[in-house]
Amino acid sequence: MSAKRQPAKLESEQPRPNTRRATRRIAEAVGTVRSSHGDRSRVRIRDVSVYGCNLAGDADWLRTGMFVSVQLASDWSIQAVVRWARDGTCGIEFLRPISDSDARAIACE
Repeated sequence: MSAKRQPAKLESEQPRPNTRRATRRIAEAVGTVRSSHGDRSRVRIRDVSVYGCNLAGDADWLRTGMFVSVQLASDWSIQAVVRWARDGTCGIEFLRPISDSDARAIACE
């Protein structure tokens, strides 16, 4: 019987930093989510970070991988991709991170 050997780790191998961790803020903003196919729905933003947010609403047409636009004001919208969707909520990732000050403004801190 032989023991299983663990592969030796290279000395130069450093743990990869988790660069996507960001402060997630509780939010109560209301906006509109739109698809490129013309679907549109009012949603509530439940939490937000510089990389994305959680939406809740009656938008059963949202699907994982779908590109959407979220509009909070007539002069502010952001493009995003739906990362998951279920039971009237979804998580979206912004195509470009927003500023920390924009995230704070959405969260009404």
